[in-house]
Amino acid sequence: MSDMTATAYDDVLYSSYAFSQTHPDRLATLATLFGMTPTPVMNCRVLELGCGDGSNLIPMAYGLPGSTFVGIDLAARPIANGQEMIAALGLKNITLYALDVMRVAPEFGQFDYIIAHGLYSWVPPAVQEKVLAICQENLTPNGVAYISYNAYPGGHLRQMVRGMMRFHVRHLADATQQITQSRTLLKFLADAQPEADAYGDILRTELKRITSGDEGYVFHDDLAETNTPLYFHQFVEQAAQHGLQYLAEADFFEMQDHMFPPAMVETLRQMASTQLVLKEQYADCLKCRKFRQTLLCHAERQLDRSLKP
Repeated sequence: MSDMTATAYDDVLYSSYAFSQTHPDRLATLATLFGMTPTPVMNCRVLELGCGDGSNLIPMAYGLPGSTFVGIDLAARPIANGQEMIAALGLKNITLYALDVMRVAPEFGQFDYIIAHGLYSWVPPAVQEKVLAICQENLTPNGVAYISYNAYPGGHLRQMVRGMMRFHVRHLADATQQITQSRTLLKFLADAQPEADAYGDILRTELKRITSGDEGYVFHDDLAETNTPLYFHQFVEQAAQHGLQYLAEADFFEMQDHMFPPAMVETLRQMASTQLVLKEQYADCLKCRKFRQTLLCHAERQLDRSLKP
């Protein structure tokens, strides 16, 4: 089972890491907190879409030998690297496939936890719809899906910088030259701004981000042809069209409001009692949020948000 189409991720490798916020234990804990009865993580099935070389999934498989892990990614080179790592560790409970997400059907199997980290904003709308369809069709009744994505309103700032970088390198074919010239442009723009300047602050913040990250990060995140943020309420609406509902954020702290002035906290909490999605959207506006890591579950699941001790 494989698709051997070469991709940009084969040409320029994207560094993969283990993300604790995607671990099934984290997802199960949050699901339990809000009244669900998720499958115990010691004996569960996990699917990761866009798994890269498996650096996120392999540690899970190593730590949870009684569970089964499946990862898919269109890029064959990272998958091959991950398969070598799995063989070296002698793991028998994880399989990685070089496979197009669009080929995943209900027959692919049922999973208690589905992860799509760093995928949703970087694929066309048809693939986004497929990711949500998989989260509906291949997720067990008490399952939890994790999807991360770039978010507005903060995404507007990054898109502004990204647009200038892509314009600057539009005639360059070589990936290394694109990365170098993008960093050079951003430094040129940032250095031209006075210290006490809002535009300069944005440019300096973005310059620090793209110079501290590796080249694969800059190439695949900032210079990618597709990088589409969206508002939280838009994502929830898209999920609802596939029979999914908002459960929580993978980072529980991001759902809290105590850092705001008391009057704002009161307004947000009143809103949350009847319109949680609206409250979360306004919180994003207050934070100028750029990125979300949202957990979904089936729409028919009854949730309890009273947070009993």
